[in-house]
Amino acid sequence: MVGKVTPNDMMSASRLPALLGHSKWSTANDELMSTLDAINGQEPESISKEAFDWGNLLEGPILTETAKRLNLTDLVLEHPAHFAKDIPLACSLDGLADGAGQTVVSDIDKGIFVVGQTSIQLDGIGVLEAKLTGFDAEETPPLWRGPIQLQAQMMIMDAKWGAVCTLYKGLTLRIFIFAPHKVTQDAITAAVIDFDKRLSLYKRTGEIDSYPVESNADAQLVFAQGTDTTINLPASSEESIRAILYAKQTIKDLEDVVEAETFTLKKLLETNERGRTGNFEVAWPMRRYKATAEKITPAAPERFIRLQTLTIKEINK
Repeated sequence: MVGKVTPNDMMSASRLPALLGHSKWSTANDELMSTLDAINGQEPESISKEAFDWGNLLEGPILTETAKRLNLTDLVLEHPAHFAKDIPLACSLDGLADGAGQTVVSDIDKGIFVVGQTSIQLDGIGVLEAKLTGFDAEETPPLWRGPIQLQAQMMIMDAKWGAVCTLYKGLTLRIFIFAPHKVTQDAITAAVIDFDKRLSLYKRTGEIDSYPVESNADAQLVFAQGTDTTINLPASSEESIRAILYAKQTIKDLEDVVEAETFTLKKLLETNERGRTGNFEVAWPMRRYKATAEKITPAAPERFIRLQTLTIKEINK
């Protein structure tokens, strides 16, 4: 499967790690806001990165080799979107194949790892999810790189087994075979139902029921629009304020040290690009900038964005 086939206005299996709090790149609020954008007709920008392109190009070879190592039959690589029967969840599939009822155990030499049990019966059609990564080979993949997505795919396809097939650094293929995991699938079901309730509320009222914020970036997303109002902060917030002010002053003091000592070294170097003393070499090099044509900045409409930094001042009472 190449390219995204699931709709953007509902939850999909590949986005579940963020919804469940296991993504390195996205949060539940990111997924909520992007879905609301899709509901309003604003589709996400297509991802165009070489790593993603290689991942798509190598899906076929990864799964073909997986089928060979597991003795699978009837490998199918092209699939439309599939939808769960009982919850508003979609998935795309990289591959399906028949395990023919064989029993498989871990075989490190072949890169086969049965996860969570000593052996597994490949009963009927199983789900294959291809992954490509620059990480070192692992004995268990992280939740955000396949396992959660695979559990959702198995739910939707009513599959009794599935495999995350990961090619590491283009050199090492590891096949992680999973059985359905009820606790994970129950968590997926609950999260998807809750997510859809938030979408339904927005469709009915326009109200956004955000998730609790997890980071500065998440707060920036959820509280993007400020109002010209003042609130009374709790007394405990003074501790955070003083910590920020102290840290900023410490940074400034250290920057002053860097500035002063840099000036000392520049006076010693004069026009020389390098200087050495003991185990150190100091460089003050030249950088070349190629000539460029004159550019005219195009006009832009007025807009407002909320700043990412806080301004703190002490009020004399």
